[in-house]
Amino acid sequence: MATGKTDQSYRVLWAQVVLQAKADLEHEPVDSILFNQAAAFFVSGGEWGVSRATVADCLDMHPDDLYRCGERWIADRRERDGLPPLPKRTSPAQKHGPLPRLVALPGPNSQAKKGRQTGSSQGANPFAPSRAQMDRVSA
Repeated sequence: MATGKTDQSYRVLWAQVVLQAKADLEHEPVDSILFNQAAAFFVSGGEWGVSRATVADCLDMHPDDLYRCGERWIADRRERDGLPPLPKRTSPAQKHGPLPRLVALPGPNSQAKKGRQTGSSQGANPFAPSRAQMDRVSA
């Protein structure tokens, strides 16, 4: 029972951290240290992104949910102050171009494979060391 209360206490603590960061975005001067740190928590990468992921995990959320909330709160504040919106985040696929297309190719002819087998079972591990390699290791 104490574990459940402790877990709930941590959730409340981290929820308060997020709410304080939101309050800093709403009430601190734009480009002040507190505003910039709150904005970094929500939308920056690196160590801020790791912290966001940790807090999101404690709150049973996905880090992208915190990112989107922070992005929206920053945009609302910038609009309220008459500032231009921040540029939108680009996804990794947009930064590096499209991923290569994978194509399945037919395997080797099973009839030709049967003719080449030399006493090894079909289920043999091709990465397993040979008997000679094992003898050298044990010697």
